[in-house]
Amino acid sequence: MSYEISDECIGCGACARKCSTGAIEGKVKDRFHIHPSFCEECGACFEICSHAAVIDPRGNRCPRAQGTRKKNRQAYINYDLCARCKTCYLNCPQDAITYVRKGLLGRGGYCRVNPDLCVGCGACTRQCITSAISLK
Repeated sequence: MSYEISDECIGCGACARKCSTGAIEGKVKDRFHIHPSFCEECGACFEICSHAAVIDPRGNRCPRAQGTRKKNRQAYINYDLCARCKTCYLNCPQDAITYVRKGLLGRGGYCRVNPDLCVGCGACTRQCITSAISLK
């Protein structure tokens, strides 16, 4: 029996990025899935999940690492590199990125990370077209 992903999955994709065999797939903001035939049961997905959504072969849920990871990893936007395309805002599974309208028609707006909501999953860094977002 391989690892499984439960309904608590927020679709951040951290588990898929950590999986060395490509056994995990899904779309951002949707529940991810582990293909049992490709899973080597290494436990990398179990260790990285910040929402206790991964279940090991014995039925144990991964510990909710959100509290410790939240202090260690936060999304940071480099506004000198940002294209203001809103891709990070549209793809954040936690809705931790907001778009702040600026100017008469909102064309001079920018995205801002709410550190209270950001869990450091890295979905925004993967989606950023200019590599303006990093996890610090």
